[in-house]
Amino acid sequence: MKFLLVLGLVAALACAQESAPGDARGPVLYGDGAGRIWKWDGEKTYLSPEGQNLVLGGVGEKQLWGWSVAGDLARFFTMALSSKNQGDKTKRPQAAPLVFDRGLFPLPDRADRVGDRILLVYGALSGQPRYEVWKGAEKISSRAWDDGRVVYASALGPLDGWVIGGRDGAGRPWLEVSGASIDPPEGWRGRLTVAVWTADDEKSPFVPRAAGWGAPPSASPQPLFWGPDGWTQPTPDPEVPAGGGIFPLLGVAEKGGILTLAGWQADAGTGTLRPWFWDGKEGKVPGGEADGQPQAFGSGKGGTFLVVRHPGAPWFTKEDGKESLPLEGLGPDDRVVAVEAMGTKSGTK
Repeated sequence: MKFLLVLGLVAALACAQESAPGDARGPVLYGDGAGRIWKWDGEKTYLSPEGQNLVLGGVGEKQLWGWSVAGDLARFFTMALSSKNQGDKTKRPQAAPLVFDRGLFPLPDRADRVGDRILLVYGALSGQPRYEVWKGAEKISSRAWDDGRVVYASALGPLDGWVIGGRDGAGRPWLEVSGASIDPPEGWRGRLTVAVWTADDEKSPFVPRAAGWGAPPSASPQPLFWGPDGWTQPTPDPEVPAGGGIFPLLGVAEKGGILTLAGWQADAGTGTLRPWFWDGKEGKVPGGEADGQPQAFGSGKGGTFLVVRHPGAPWFTKEDGKESLPLEGLGPDDRVVAVEAMGTKSGTK
């Protein structure tokens, strides 16, 4: 659940905090901090009590999931998202019970969960990663490496399968789909930062897709995609000066088989970072300068935006390339996992 930036820059009832939500000055966010799960819509509202040491893994349309930490062990849980009082800012969100699984696992660096299937990644950035795929109490797949590769992206398929990727020990984009290795573009350098599954419509099968950036050694980094058509790249924008680079960091699978992305565009020469967004067809750079660690992205009335974490106050800002909006009430212990405006499916597992 860590996103690294390039360029020098990766069972009790839950109780709500007794404070009425304030006026929303930004997006609706879900995250965790100091062992508690929270929702933020201008003010932070806790969705879990103190003392359970919880990590939020992901948020869907009807429930969120994560795991509790007990020493070096993790126990996964789900929590239903109540529709009661949503839209009524005069009432507190309704608490929901945490439903814990029976099994215990070593603490993962990354995880994904769909139904009774769990994908666990250990040592993601160590150069010696390994992963396990579980269905209920049965381990259905596992693999380990000690060759310097690192994991930046992982995702389970809605029905079966999985995707895991990042970069290999030689600095090339690296991808594995359901246990099968995918050869990278020959001679290229780069990394994959996004793994998702998409379907064109409700009757179409889900297919794995991945995205990140890559280029031959002498070229500037550009968005790089892998999917049913193999490796592809969009035609570079002729208005973007050569010598900089585009670095997709987060991705969301939307309806209609669309993969949307967000990250940075780096200016040539100065390396100045600007928010960059991919709408499924083309990239857009609204303008403005920004820096920090993108943790999620979404869209609203003002367009697409990044939620960026900083090393000091303000700890979090909303960056849309036009203005930088501090997200008040979030602190150094907090981590943003999902933006409700994007169907609560961020790329920050």
